[in-house]
Amino acid sequence: MPFSASRRELLIGGAATALSPVSAIESLATAFAGKRTMRVAHMSDFHAQPELNAPSGMRKSLQHMMALKPRPSLILGGGDLIMDSFAATEERTALQWKIFSDILNAETKVPFRPTMGNHDVWGWNKNESKTTGNEAKWGDRWFCDQFGLTKAHYSFDMGRWHFVVLNNILQTPDGYNGLVDPEQMEWLASDLKGTKKPTLILTHIPIMSITPVVTGWNAQTGDWKVGGNLMNKNADALRELFKKNPHVKIALSGHMHMVDRVDYLGVSYLCGGAVSGNWWRGDRLEFKPGYRVLDLADDGTFTSEYVAWGWKEA
Repeated sequence: MPFSASRRELLIGGAATALSPVSAIESLATAFAGKRTMRVAHMSDFHAQPELNAPSGMRKSLQHMMALKPRPSLILGGGDLIMDSFAATEERTALQWKIFSDILNAETKVPFRPTMGNHDVWGWNKNESKTTGNEAKWGDRWFCDQFGLTKAHYSFDMGRWHFVVLNNILQTPDGYNGLVDPEQMEWLASDLKGTKKPTLILTHIPIMSITPVVTGWNAQTGDWKVGGNLMNKNADALRELFKKNPHVKIALSGHMHMVDRVDYLGVSYLCGGAVSGNWWRGDRLEFKPGYRVLDLADDGTFTSEYVAWGWKEA
């Protein structure tokens, strides 16, 4: 069944490009004629670092986003804001956060609300990071301190929408898995019960996505393998909770550096590509470095567009 105009997906710079950036932005802007909307940018996987010309790339992507008309009134940071903090020393991590925050503060004039990515956790690889685990900023604390958060999960209202930011990066013996822990699940149930506003959920690792299936094909075994490091392991519990709260409309994610959309039981699961593309080495499986723009209408409908911002390798 085709999407209605209020639910269409406009893809720019991905594997199949049908519209130019100008025509797509114009059609997105006019899709809600007569409706009041709020524009939000979802910018994920910056992987800020001093190498690979990443600082100038991050700066250019933010300038591109801020030049949109109308300009987004909110930036949702999709995680992996810096690079390899889990295995980086304190000095290296501090340098990367400085690069990220200096450019963000210089180039943006709208609120920035991030979720934590697996690259944003400090010190989990104790050997490489030279940490003990007793440092004040170890684990998720550096990320929280960076953004003035008491915890890496939180919610807020803006316009007529409710936004929920979850931390689904769980440390495991083999590194990390995507999972919303019991404490957050209890908090989320209470948070969703307390509002009837259209709601957007933000995670780093996708709750549901086709991209792990695309990348999970094993030609030798003739089967697919989707690990918990690529898709949320308690997605069933989240989907049940969303069914009880039909005002949940969107679940945004990053992590995969690819773009997709899965509509399931009234929720649109959107994987949002990557500002850094293939980790600042060009396109990721034909998807260009970019970000999502969403226009959110007061009635809970929305349009979504993936915008390639014009990265060229140094």
